[in-house]
Amino acid sequence: MKFYITGTRRGLGKALSEKYDVVDNLNEAEVFINCKHDGFTQVNMLYEAAKLNIKIINIGSNSPDETKREPHIYAVEKSALDKANHQLFYQGVNTTIVRFGYFDSPRVSHIDKKKMSIEYCISIIDWILNQPYRIKDITICP
Repeated sequence: MKFYITGTRRGLGKALSEKYDVVDNLNEAEVFINCKHDGFTQVNMLYEAAKLNIKIINIGSNSPDETKREPHIYAVEKSALDKANHQLFYQGVNTTIVRFGYFDSPRVSHIDKKKMSIEYCISIIDWILNQPYRIKDITICP
């Protein structure tokens, strides 16, 4: 399979790009892993990939739950990704959102909480890729 993966400079995206056969163009991909957080770009990329009828895995976040305590734009952006995934899934698109809790990456190195390994996160993505049926969403926390 050929993968188009965003956010490959560090962390999970980098590890995924080292594992899978990566292409430079979304149009050449069979699987899109939507990993890079960049404002609402993840939502836009999801809709772009949906038009291509390819398998999509979105890397979401548990942080939208944090808006109940303290508002922040990251949580709103990830919540929008959640809603777009939900909408497209029920339109028949093969899209999954994975909401990981903290995992060991440079982005959260300053946070002193239990974290999953990147290898574990990749094993979850592998599991999703090997399922015979569509999976709408999955949440995993340490």
